[in-house]
Amino acid sequence: MHRRSISFIAGLLLAASAGAAPAATPAVREERFNFNTLTMSRVTLEGAGQPPVRYYLSKPARKAPLVLFIQGSGCIPPFTGLDTPNRSSSLYSWLPLAQQGRYAVMAVDKPYQSDEPQRGEGGAATGCAGAFNQHFSYDSWLATLKQALRHALKRPEVDPARVLVFGFSEGGPMAAGLARELPEVTHVVLGGSNGPTQLYDFAVRIYRSQDADELKLLQLQELDATFSAISADPKSTSKFAWGHTYLRWSSFFAQSPVDNLAHAKARIYLVSGMQDTSVPILSTEMMYAQLRSQGRDVTFRRVPMAAHNLVPQGRELPEAQKEYDAFMAWFERP
Repeated sequence: MHRRSISFIAGLLLAASAGAAPAATPAVREERFNFNTLTMSRVTLEGAGQPPVRYYLSKPARKAPLVLFIQGSGCIPPFTGLDTPNRSSSLYSWLPLAQQGRYAVMAVDKPYQSDEPQRGEGGAATGCAGAFNQHFSYDSWLATLKQALRHALKRPEVDPARVLVFGFSEGGPMAAGLARELPEVTHVVLGGSNGPTQLYDFAVRIYRSQDADELKLLQLQELDATFSAISADPKSTSKFAWGHTYLRWSSFFAQSPVDNLAHAKARIYLVSGMQDTSVPILSTEMMYAQLRSQGRDVTFRRVPMAAHNLVPQGRELPEAQKEYDAFMAWFERP
């Protein structure tokens, strides 16, 4: 072949390779904070044309396993006021676990998470500030979590051989999806999480009520009508149902945590309150039964008389710490 032709073909291959190259490595900005006796970092990954990815990581006493907490629904950030004397965390048990120094404990801001206070009901997104509702979906949240986790696993204080992802409530489907996408996740805990699609949870709540069958039929018809409306305009960020955008609902309805966990390699721990009215435990039971029948390594902790927050009726919130201690003990077992 003529030398000029070889050079021309080589140039085409080089151009094609350059066009298919991955995006440039994001710029990294790291800030250090002291939270009582704890030292933690806030890491921001700035990518061209992409929303910043921001995550938080505690500094362990030595190289340690990674524990990622994924928060529930809404837009309350995991940490507020880190650069002020009024520091606070919305993630239960994150700080006590990080202060032990035995783990690198992690949390991630949702995409387009605003530092402004949320207005309205907690857990809903109707009062979220900024561009949050224009972008939030299962897919955008999963992409953010994947990028943050992959970056954290390369840090010198993190032992990538043992990685626990804990997702609470809405964080449960995210933890299941992350375990499916990233084989680096060795252990996954779902707290108060649905098993099949969240649409199933709505139906179960209707059936578990004490209403007459005639009223239940009307409620099921309303559920079907709302689902049809969402399906007809699944990308809408201006239309809301049950406190969230159509985009959010359509993307989460398309996900089944039990299916994602069936395709994950991680060991699995489920924990639910038996009196949970937000995510019926029957939804988690369905997931447990299916995973067990597939021969998966799965543990299910059913908390008697407990609500969605894993606290038994009549007890105070610190009672939930027992459940967090239990799944950390499970994680430590060989």
